Amino acid sequence: MTAFVLKIVATFAMLLDHTCAVFPTVFPFFFRYIGRIAFPVYAYMIAQGCKHTRNINKYLLRLGIFAIVSEIPFDLAFRGEINFIKDTNIFYTLFLGAACITVYRKLNEKLLAPKEESAPDRRHKLIPITLSVLCMIPIALLGNLLSTDYGTPGVVYIVIFYFMKPEHRLLRTVAAFGIVFYMYGYPIVQSMSGSYGGIINALGSFSEAIMIVSIHRIYFFLFALISVLLICIYNDKLGPKLKWLFYAFYPAHLAILAAVKHLID
Repeated sequence: MTAFVLKIVATFAMLLDHTCAVFPTVFPFFFRYIGRIAFPVYAYMIAQGCKHTRNINKYLLRLGIFAIVSEIPFDLAFRGEINFIKDTNIFYTLFLGAACITVYRKLNEKLLAPKEESAPDRRHKLIPITLSVLCMIPIALLGNLLSTDYGTPGVVYIVIFYFMKPEHRLLRTVAAFGIVFYMYGYPIVQSMSGSYGGIINALGSFSEAIMIVSIHRIYFFLFALISVLLICIYNDKLGPKLKWLFYAFYPAHLAILAAVKHLID
């Protein structure tokens, strides 16, 4: 599966998710389940993009521009009120994730460059890595401050994919599963072992316990697992180079949804 096909699947899942979110009484909630496929794939592709882009500054600038451009149709579609610093769109999350990676790369390149001739040991590497991580923390926290889609955790997921070597099939699959489990599987475990721990102990039955958990949470997790499979079978090939199509689709589809919503209302 090429990057092009991977993005097509994620984009289609996102479209169904947003369509149902904007028109919940018109479209089946099932669309929201399918939408759980999208973000892990996008997070992975951003990490992959940061690894392979020829100019990470331009890559970051592009994400920032589309974050600002997309905010107006995003707000009109979901809130009816334009606000660039509250409840912001997914491009904000992608931008912040790429910004963390950019800071990490540039600090390491700058601080390790003088040591290249002498082949720095682990102690020399530890200082720039620690400094880079400390600089990444406030950037990641902006995810919650700006109320971006998936917030600070979403930013961290992108960084995790980057550090887990997105070109390595096993590592990226492990990272994807861990992220999906934390996002959608862990809340299920919490519900079963926390609030309903007493019932589980009394019944001694997993099947009885699982029935207590919200069916929505279960379907969210199951459909999100599809993203893990997609990331696993990705063949590291680009496919057709239509990156601008995917960038433009996000604000375009939101603008259409917002326009239809306005006409109906």
